[in-house]
Amino acid sequence: MIEELGTVIALREGGRIALVQCHKQTACASCQAVSVCCSGQGKLREVEARNDAHARESDRVRLATSSRNFLRSSFILYILPVLGLLGGAGFGHQLGTVGFLTIDPELMMALSAIITMAIVFGLIYHLTRRLKRDAFMPIIVAVEMKKQQ
Repeated sequence: MIEELGTVIALREGGRIALVQCHKQTACASCQAVSVCCSGQGKLREVEARNDAHARESDRVRLATSSRNFLRSSFILYILPVLGLLGGAGFGHQLGTVGFLTIDPELMMALSAIITMAIVFGLIYHLTRRLKRDAFMPIIVAVEMKKQQ
């Protein structure tokens, strides 16, 4: 489990989803997805999370993301496109060397790699739209400190 502390700043969908403000970790600076995950500038970022602990606005909460979901989403976003690129390059190389085509094998390899990677990106886009919205969303597992009333 990957855990982090944050503060609930807003509730959505009748309190089922919470917008949680967390401090950026040191690993955020080197992450390629920092522009998607972190809204705005500064040391804070906002994350949507399932509100299983029934937290309220201004509560300090503990978020958790399973390592399995983290690895699965990383595989989908990073490894599948690379596999598509390499598979397309291999297919294009084989197709370019059969002899009946008059296209340069390296050009065929590059075109095939780009086309295959674009197809993989399209498939990822359409398949992730079919996933439940909160399938990979972090979960509020505990309220660390209730808001003062």
